[in-house]
Amino acid sequence: MKSPALFVFSTLLCVIAMVLPGAGGHARTKAHPVAQQPLQGNPPTARLPVDINSAFCQGQQTWAEFSEYHVELLRLALAYSHSDITIKPVCMDYPTEKRRIAMLQSGDEINVVFFGTTPERERQLKAVHFPIFLGTTGLRMFMTLPETSSRLKKVKTLEDLRQFTFGQGLGWPDGAILQHNSLSVIEGRYLTLHSMLVRGRFDLYPRAYWQIRNEYDWMRATEPSLVINPDIALYYPQPIYFFVSPTEQLLHDAILTGLQRAWQDGAVLALLRKNRETGPSFRTIDPTRLHLIYLPKIKQTVETDSAMQKYGLVDGSDFTSQPAPVAPGQ
Repeated sequence: MKSPALFVFSTLLCVIAMVLPGAGGHARTKAHPVAQQPLQGNPPTARLPVDINSAFCQGQQTWAEFSEYHVELLRLALAYSHSDITIKPVCMDYPTEKRRIAMLQSGDEINVVFFGTTPERERQLKAVHFPIFLGTTGLRMFMTLPETSSRLKKVKTLEDLRQFTFGQGLGWPDGAILQHNSLSVIEGRYLTLHSMLVRGRFDLYPRAYWQIRNEYDWMRATEPSLVINPDIALYYPQPIYFFVSPTEQLLHDAILTGLQRAWQDGAVLALLRKNRETGPSFRTIDPTRLHLIYLPKIKQTVETDSAMQKYGLVDGSDFTSQPAPVAPGQ
């Protein structure tokens, strides 16, 4: 029997369009409208790290053509904020999460990043309390090998999963969550994890619902034996936020206000369905097939609990097949 949350999660993929503005129905009623006044103060510049090996940093595309989801979402948020804040891409050897925290604390080179939240990170940095993937990061499907995928058909409980090992990136908060639940974790650098999986270093590579299909499509180009297991998934609330440097209050407020306005307009959800990173999963993977194994809820801040209740899709919110609205000023 599938979980009620997942039933709603999938069913609304097809029917929720009628409740969006401009789609023949009524506007959302989850929150009071965010005031449309421009933010006050001299606009800062959002200095965002970009992988030096990316097409943009290699001079193969313009910044306007660069379309990673978090970049498109940040552009959307700033457009909806009605501020004059611009984004300055900073090309660098993309830092680990640990290094990004230190760089953000100093604020010298970069002042905005995105990654998973923890109470400690929210104390160290200034979190924008809006889950940028609308809560679907905590729905963890498994990339694995065919023989391991077959073994997963017998898995029903968390105890059953403890016979497997799990691959995680260096410093990822999810690794600590898995270990806290007595699951065995092997760490490695992100760009090597799928190869480590194929070479037997671990059994399962958990990936978020929003990312797994896109990653699978490029990872199997070098590791064609990889498969996505369609039967089992983990779930635990683990939102990903934009974080800004502790002194960047105006930048924080602009991003949060813009995201709230874009969410109310249906633009965030529509971007998830069309972006090249997130769209493949949102358009092709039916979550009602999944047997969910819930991990005990981890301790989060009051602000994160509130943000997940308001914006989290897996808890029973909305999906849409409508195209993204045009952002203000575009």
